[in-house]
Amino acid sequence: MAGLGPAIGPCCYKVGPDLISEVKRVFDDPGQFLVSQPPGILHLDLPGAARWQLRQAGVQQIEDSGMCTACHTDEFFSYRAEQGRTGRFAAVLALRTP
Repeated sequence: MAGLGPAIGPCCYKVGPDLISEVKRVFDDPGQFLVSQPPGILHLDLPGAARWQLRQAGVQQIEDSGMCTACHTDEFFSYRAEQGRTGRFAAVLALRTP
């Protein structure tokens, strides 16, 4: 089981050539994570890529908040949307053994 919290969404995550090359290097089908929006400008579906990686690791239950931090700067920090003038997140994770 895994949970994906708020993160920048494909609506706002405009990427350039360096990151596009890296996505193409890492994923067999990078087109499923690179979204043309508007035409000619690529955006990355970061939550989609995370879900794919979790499934590849055998995670069967994935909960996704579906919230874009850049669209909701009134609730979350977004480095990109706030051009680096922002706070930071913290997370605590634990792995329980049966």
